[in-house]
Amino acid sequence: MTQQDAPTSNARRHLRGRLLSGFALALAIAFSAFVLFSASRAGSIWFASLWFLALLPAVLCALICYIGDPDKTRSVGFYWLVPVVLGVIVCLASAYILHEGVICIVMLSPVWLASGWAGALIMRSQRHRGGRTLQSSFLIIPLVAAMVEAQMPMPHETVALSRTVLVRATPEDIWPYAVSSRDIGEQEGRWTITHNILGIPRPKESTVVGTGVGAVRTAYWGDHVNFEERIVDWSPGHKLGWDFNFTNSSVQDYTDKHISPDGEFLKIDSGDYVLRPISPGLTEVTLTTRYVAKTHVNPYAKLWGELMMGDIQDNVLTIIKARAERDAQRGRI
Repeated sequence: MTQQDAPTSNARRHLRGRLLSGFALALAIAFSAFVLFSASRAGSIWFASLWFLALLPAVLCALICYIGDPDKTRSVGFYWLVPVVLGVIVCLASAYILHEGVICIVMLSPVWLASGWAGALIMRSQRHRGGRTLQSSFLIIPLVAAMVEAQMPMPHETVALSRTVLVRATPEDIWPYAVSSRDIGEQEGRWTITHNILGIPRPKESTVVGTGVGAVRTAYWGDHVNFEERIVDWSPGHKLGWDFNFTNSSVQDYTDKHISPDGEFLKIDSGDYVLRPISPGLTEVTLTTRYVAKTHVNPYAKLWGELMMGDIQDNVLTIIKARAERDAQRGRI
């Protein structure tokens, strides 16, 4: 190495050191926020807050860029790359160190990445313009924003999500499987993102105790998840309605620990099957699930509700359709 190369090499090492320091500080802040949220009684609310979803990643990426580019010499590609690297590190740490569920990681990743890009690029634009207001205050912004969001009223939005399937069978053929289904095989149902990629357990069986309004149906998913549905509408061949009753934490334990079906920011409330004859031997079956979303990011949460609950409904309707059509076909022979 020549004497001319030595300063360049030292400068590169200095930049690498600052960049690693920036990432280390950002990860320490993120981990501290995680610990504080987990210890808080309102921890689940904070994990679904605008502060955690949109502001924190923007501030962390801005901080890394501020520390990692002290002389304002790095290209725009550096600012695009920082949020990607931070996102990968956070996802891996969440999965293998904090043992977070896949659902939580997948839901957070897109908005964290978008927010991180916004923070990094805003920081770059301010630095190139010589602005100092944002640079000197980006550590204060999240504290102020957290206090403001804590005072904002929490919206409660009731959502009705429905899926419909046409079944080549009569309502009488379909009704028994709307009420209960036993011994559901692994091969039954359909491929879905929610079951096959995110790992939500598939329905295994549903049993009912009693008949009519007041009966209790218990749904079993996989080997560990179970919950009750208390029948509130019983019209054989026409409609079956129920209120959900989560008597244990198995749904949360075996899906994602931050997402309780009867928790602070989500309440899965009720559901029903409606059977409508279209023609002799053809019936329209509609499955509706109603839930209450209670976050400051309800529009985003509803997108995931549409995907995941919709997948679950599609899978259940596929099972009912296949079983009812099989019985109807046997009856014609």
